[in-house]
Amino acid sequence: MLLLAFQALPALAQEAWLVTYGPGQDVWERFGHNAIWVRDAELEVDHVFSFGYFEMDRPGFHVDFARGIMKYFGSVASPEDEFAFYRSRDRSIRVQRLALDPGQVRELYGLLHENVFPIPQYYDYDYFFANCSTWLRDLIDRVVDGEVRAQLETRPAQLNFRDHIRRYNQSRLELHAGLMLLLGPMIDRPRTAWEEGFVPEALAAWVGTVRVGGEPLVAESETLYVSRRHHPPDSPSLQWWSYGLVSLLAALLVAVALRFQPGFWSLLPWRSAVLATGLGGVLVLLMWFGSGHEVIDGNRVVLLLNPAWLLMLLPVPRAGFVVLWWMIVAAAAAGAVLLAWPGSPQFRPEVVFGLLPLLAVMLWVSRSSYRQSSRS
Repeated sequence: MLLLAFQALPALAQEAWLVTYGPGQDVWERFGHNAIWVRDAELEVDHVFSFGYFEMDRPGFHVDFARGIMKYFGSVASPEDEFAFYRSRDRSIRVQRLALDPGQVRELYGLLHENVFPIPQYYDYDYFFANCSTWLRDLIDRVVDGEVRAQLETRPAQLNFRDHIRRYNQSRLELHAGLMLLLGPMIDRPRTAWEEGFVPEALAAWVGTVRVGGEPLVAESETLYVSRRHHPPDSPSLQWWSYGLVSLLAALLVAVALRFQPGFWSLLPWRSAVLATGLGGVLVLLMWFGSGHEVIDGNRVVLLLNPAWLLMLLPVPRAGFVVLWWMIVAAAAAGAVLLAWPGSPQFRPEVVFGLLPLLAVMLWVSRSSYRQSSRS
């Protein structure tokens, strides 16, 4: 009903609205989405354009995604269908009319049409630099002769990439942990307001501060729908206690199992933890050196998720075991310092809290078990 009332308002001959959708529940909905709504009575245009779509059923999609080859495309819909979909997903909808003259609206419409059709017109997607929001930011900037970039590049971002990831996934610990473990120091760097525009809600806020020819770029703003469930915090929390609790429970499981009769089953939790830790490190290294996901490069978490743990599952001679054990200890200590130190290029204190208790018990069990096997 609110959309119908909104559309019933007198429209200009040509107008363009920046549409911002809030986050949702699914993985690909966590950071929100945005679009450009163009209304042109003379051309009988009333379309919503957006980017960042993908085809999960496309042959080879998952393999390409793992390799860092992400082919995404833009799409167009009617505002009735578009807004009804986002309301059904309980995702907030906010619209901002851009103070563009008729010629600029027509230029923006032409650019959108050119980059969307024919559907699918694939482009190389990037999480932070070529996503749904940066596409719109760049097109708006183009029609106002670079004024958006000129003003936003000189301002520091409110939050860097890391902290946006933290706050948007604060209610989903498994996503929060997976991203904090997998992503390297690139997300920790200070950013500009221009770069922060990769987040749709941040772009909406920053566009509202831009002035073109002395006048605000945003002429008016309306909220069409407010989500009942999805309201991420304005700033993140480290959630170290959640990570620590999960790690302590896992460590307790590994330790308590040893109270049973020595054998395969008593060591199964330890072997499972060793396998998961080692394979986690292998995954980080494979994506670091074998994929196009540059955001994973230089990930110091590999010092904690150490692939060398996999060697603990093999029959290692005493001298080799001692060297291996101390190497894992040294790497874990170095990783803990590098990740927990606030001035570090990669600040992940929650990861340290989430891994050290389990790693400590794993090291204790490995040493105790090796001593027992040596005696026998």
